[in-house]
Amino acid sequence: MSEPIILVSGLPRSGTSMIMQMLEAAGVEILSDGERGADDDNPKGYYELEAVKATKDDPSWLERAPGKAVKLISQLLYDLPEGTSCKVIFLRREMGEILASQRKMLRRRNGGGSDADDAEMARIF
Repeated sequence: MSEPIILVSGLPRSGTSMIMQMLEAAGVEILSDGERGADDDNPKGYYELEAVKATKDDPSWLERAPGKAVKLISQLLYDLPEGTSCKVIFLRREMGEILASQRKMLRRRNGGGSDADDAEMARIF
């Protein structure tokens, strides 16, 4: 039996990248592709693996993941094949903090906010 995959999950802007940094500093091997580079919102990087977005249709990345940490947003947990051996670190952050961080990131990227208000964003999240 292979080692479980360490899945770091939560809502966007909940601190998943920070936890990935902590795991890396502790010597856990990280599975990411570096496709989304560091920026002002995550100066040390996002630690993402683009392939996780297509898990429902192509879960082949899981073959490389045992014993490693992989980041995926909470909604993608539902796309994992049944029986996937994993440990999940699920981050919970106060919704107001998530929304404030999201708003700040959106302003930085496109000079404005989102068309959705906080109540709508909270409902979506």
